[in-house]
Amino acid sequence: MTPRGKPFPVQAGRQRGSFLLEALVAILIVAFGILGLLGLESRALQNVDDAQYRSEAVALANSYVGQMWVADQTTLSANFADTAGAGTPYDEFKKVVQARLPGAAALQPAVTVTPAVPPAQGTQVTITVYWLPPGDTQIVTAANASGMHQFIATATVNSTN
Repeated sequence: MTPRGKPFPVQAGRQRGSFLLEALVAILIVAFGILGLLGLESRALQNVDDAQYRSEAVALANSYVGQMWVADQTTLSANFADTAGAGTPYDEFKKVVQARLPGAAALQPAVTVTPAVPPAQGTQVTITVYWLPPGDTQIVTAANASGMHQFIATATVNSTN
């Protein structure tokens, strides 16, 4: 109030646009929230895809170990290791992996077959399956497999119970 008891005059010109500014800030906050939710949904879908590919790799590796159990134990290295030639079970395994996992053609599955040292029995087998999810733009070579997703399975195949 002024000294004479009259109210101060309202300066309407200084208040113009403040509501519009508040509305724009609110829209900006909502937009960032929506973008954040879209990012979370995108990441969740990537995780679902990765879990699908990982479970596929597990199933393929377990199936391959199962084939080793029923095969002639004396020919495991010759037929099932990654050094086996065309027409062997390894060749078929490699083709199935490449057909069922994306980007698996960039790096062949690694399979090592190591006979146990006595007194241990059986054969130690390590299977590494690689894949590259769609959308990954990494360049992968045999010397640099760091961009590949992988599953490693280790099993002991034993001909006696």
